[in-house]
Amino acid sequence: MFIIDDLLIGLPAKGFLSILNKIHEMAEAELTDESKIKEELLRLQTMYEIDQIGEEEYQKKEAELLERLNAARERKGGE
Repeated sequence: MFIIDDLLIGLPAKGFLSILNKIHEMAEAELTDESKIKEELLRLQTMYEIDQIGEEEYQKKEAELLERLNAARERKGGE
């Protein structure tokens, strides 16, 4: 009876948790990938230069991206 319970309840739950862990790892990698952050900074600068966004919005988003870049570098240095 316990084996059937494990198969019906335990395995699907473990599979679901492993999927959630993989999603978390992928999201973490996306957030801390320096090349992606630099790419976003370049895109932001281009948008500012062609007047798609204003200076205030540019400065706000640039500060956020630079903060993410610094955090990614610190995280990479700590590992």
